Amino acid sequence: MREYFKVLLLFVGFSVVFSTLTACDGMQAGNANLANGASKGNSSKSGNYPPVVSGIAEGAIHLLDGTKTKLSDHKGKVVILNLWGIWCGPCRDEMPHLQAIQKQYADQGLQVMGLNVGDHEGKAEPVENIKRFAEQMKIDYTLARVESPMINQFYLLSKQNSVPQTIIVDREGRLRGLFVGGGPRVYSEMKSAVEKTMNE
Repeated sequence: MREYFKVLLLFVGFSVVFSTLTACDGMQAGNANLANGASKGNSSKSGNYPPVVSGIAEGAIHLLDGTKTKLSDHKGKVVILNLWGIWCGPCRDEMPHLQAIQKQYADQGLQVMGLNVGDHEGKAEPVENIKRFAEQMKIDYTLARVESPMINQFYLLSKQNSVPQTIIVDREGRLRGLFVGGGPRVYSEMKSAVEKTMNE
C-alpha cells in the first residue's frame, strides 16, 4: 500500500510539472478560449463575436523585410496571430500545427502570422536570428516582430503573461478564438475554431 501511494504522488508531481510546460514565462498555462461564445455554445451567428481590440487591430507588425503592416490591413481574410519566442519550447511544438493550418486553408483566404515577442529578457530578437530559426524549422507562414504595447494587449486580453498565445480573427475583424499554451487539446480546439470560422 505504501508503494502505491509513492507511485501516486510521483504521478501527481509529474502531472503538475508537465502542465506548466504548455506555456512559457511563468504564468499558469492552459486553454483560454475567450472568444465570446466560442466555447460556451452561444449562438453561432458571426455578428455575436466582439471586434478585436484596437491595440491589436492597429498595432504595428514589423515584417522581416523591414516593412510594417497591421491586422486591420488584412480585413477580408481569416487571420491567426500567434505570439511566440525562439526560446519557448511550447511555441516550437505549436509551429507544425500552425503550418498545417496555413497549408490547408491558404487558398481560402487564411493567413497565419507568427509575432515574435523578443528574447527571454524582452529585447527585440535580431531579424537574422528569426530568419535562421525559420529556415531550421522550415516555417513558411509569415513571421514578424511586435513591440511591448501590442504584446501587453494580448496579455490583457488573455489575463496571462505567457506564450504561446494565439488569436483567430474572422474576415470582419472579430475575435473568434483565444488560446494560451499548447498541447493536443489546444491544437484540436484551435483547429475546430479555424474550421468553423473558415466555413462561414
